[in-house]
Amino acid sequence: MTDAVTARLDALERELTILRDKEAIRDVIHRYCRGADRCDKQAFKDCYWEDGFDDHGFYGGSGQGLGDYVIPVLAQIDSSIHAITNTVIDLDGDRAFVESQWSVIHRLKKPDGDFLDFWHNGRYLDIFEKRNGEWRIHTRTIVNDMDRLLRTKDMRGLMGLPEEPGSDNNRTLRGARAPNDPVFAGFDLPKLVHERTSVPDLWAGYFALDQVL
Repeated sequence: MTDAVTARLDALERELTILRDKEAIRDVIHRYCRGADRCDKQAFKDCYWEDGFDDHGFYGGSGQGLGDYVIPVLAQIDSSIHAITNTVIDLDGDRAFVESQWSVIHRLKKPDGDFLDFWHNGRYLDIFEKRNGEWRIHTRTIVNDMDRLLRTKDMRGLMGLPEEPGSDNNRTLRGARAPNDPVFAGFDLPKLVHERTSVPDLWAGYFALDQVL
């Protein structure tokens, strides 16, 4: 093998390691979101090292301790959605500084049956560490950039044919907490799908909603 080939193989190996590390970090960030939204405490805690720290504004302390605190709090509300975009990863050996933009909706049910959607946007600032080949969060804080509070009805229950609101002709799977959410079906997902009668006028349901809201 020539020196040129060896050098090229070494360069490819370095590039592959960088790609693997970045993808592993993104996977932790995404699993954090799933753990929060599905109220899967163990999945949430597994994103942090045992000595990890999280300053979340309303909580500052052990990262794994955040899971013990916040998952029961999230379980008190109807649902939440954590969405991640614009992840920027700066690697430095077995450490990484990571910025991720988040969009979070916390849905609170009102006594009258309607909802309050607390919709806020910001960024996670993280230091990740790789130990024994595994990446987890060592230090995290949040930056809050924008907030909105919206009042709404449960449109998931209202959508359907105009004469049959919420009928099975226009009903999707509903999100739930672990272990009841459809995501935990895994490769058994085909058991959850079935044929449906197509909605003849899809937009009619939205116009019908306008009369209700």
